Amino acid sequence: MKIILTETLEKVGKVGQVINVKDGFARNYLLPNKFAIIATANNLKKIESIEAAARAKADQKNEEYRQLAKKINTLEGTFSRRAESDGKLFGSVSETDIVNYLFDNEITCTKSNVLLDKHIKNTGEYEVKIAFTSDIFASLKIIVEAGE
Repeated sequence: MKIILTETLEKVGKVGQVINVKDGFARNYLLPNKFAIIATANNLKKIESIEAAARAKADQKNEEYRQLAKKINTLEGTFSRRAESDGKLFGSVSETDIVNYLFDNEITCTKSNVLLDKHIKNTGEYEVKIAFTSDIFASLKIIVEAGE
């Protein structure tokens, strides 16, 4: 089925792109979620307006992300975990802990936004990157201390 994408989808295509996909993928996923429209002659004439609307929506979203990044850069998260005398934690500080901390500070993001190579398993200070898009990042200072 020939469709026109109305949203940029990873591994599928960019906004305004005309692509061929399997009928089931289009009918069951792309069309109901309004990620695409059927490529009719009339819709092909609308590609420029679809791209312009998508650019405006993306610009607005990027501005929201920049504001969130500024707010995150000012935060300093402190986590208290049980630890051995050498500073090794019995548990860890994970992406979920960081997302919950941000949520408590009125910032909504997902675990996939938090860029951690591995869970934090020692006391100390850490810088954790939060990625909203491929070019909008924030840096959150995390302090992990021994506690009860």
